Amino acid sequence: MEAISLNGRTAVITGAASGLGFGYARMLGERGANVVVNDITGAAEAAAWLAADGIKATASTADVSQPAGARALIDTARQAYNSVDILINNAAIGRYTPMSEATVEEYELVRGVSLDASFFVTREAWPIMMAQGYGRVILTTSGIGLVGEASNVSYATAKAGVYGLMRTLALEGEPLGIKVNCIAPIASTPMSRKHVTEDLAKMMEVEYPVDLVAPAVVVLASEQCPVAGKVLDVAAGRVGSFFVGAVTGYYDRELTPESILASWPLPVDHHKYNVFDTSMTYMSTVMEEAKAEGSQN
Repeated sequence: MEAISLNGRTAVITGAASGLGFGYARMLGERGANVVVNDITGAAEAAAWLAADGIKATASTADVSQPAGARALIDTARQAYNSVDILINNAAIGRYTPMSEATVEEYELVRGVSLDASFFVTREAWPIMMAQGYGRVILTTSGIGLVGEASNVSYATAKAGVYGLMRTLALEGEPLGIKVNCIAPIASTPMSRKHVTEDLAKMMEVEYPVDLVAPAVVVLASEQCPVAGKVLDVAAGRVGSFFVGAVTGYYDRELTPESILASWPLPVDHHKYNVFDTSMTYMSTVMEEAKAEGSQN
C-alpha cells in the first residue's frame, strides 16, 4: 500500500508539549505536516525538539479553554502556514473523584480543558476548512466517558460530551469535505501515570507506548481517512472501535409500569440491536417498527 503522506498539510494539536499530543506532532511531522504545538507550558521546548529533527513546528501557549485562546491558536496557524487542514483536540486534564467529593471548580476545570476547548478550537478552524473544502478533525474521548468508571464523574462527563460533539460535527462536516472522528486512547503519559500505582505505571511504559496510538491518528488525519463519525479505540497495538446501539426491545400499546417489569429484561436485551447514523434515522425506525407491531395486533 502507498505510504501516507501529509506533505504541505498543517496540523494544529492541543495539549502537545508531552505525552500523546507530542507523539502525534512528531509522527505527523515525520510524514511531512507542518505542526502547531499548543500547550500552556512547554510548547516552545516541544517545538524546538521537533524542529531539531527537521520538522516544521510552531509553538502556541494559548489557553484553548477560553474562546479568545482558541482564536489565538488558529490565528497562529494561519500566520505561520496560511492554512489549517488537520485539527487534533487532544488537551485534557484528569481529576478523578466520586460525586460525593467533586466540586464545581473541579468540574468546570475538567470540562473547560477536555470539552469546551474542543468546541472553541473547532469552531475557529471550521470556517477555514469549509472555505477550502477539506479538513480532518480528531477529538479525544475515553472509555471512561463512553462506558463509565466509578469515582470519575467530572472526567467521564466531559469525555462523554466530546462524543456527542463529534457525532454532530461528523454529520455536518462530511458533505463539506471535513471528516470528523474520535480517538479513545490508552497510553503511558504524564497524566495517566499520576493516577495509577507505581507498578502499573512501569508496566504501561512498556506495554502502552504513545507510539502505538499515533499511527491511528495519522490515518484519521490523512486524505485516505476511510471513516467519519467513528471512535477508534486504540491501545498497545490494538485498533478497534466503540459504537452506540439501540436494542430492539418490545412494543405494547397498552403499556403500564407493571407490564414493563413483567417483560423484563427485553428492554435491555443486547442480542438484537440496531446502530443508527443519525437521531432522525433512529426515530423513523422506531416509528416504523411501532407501526408494524401495531398492525399485527
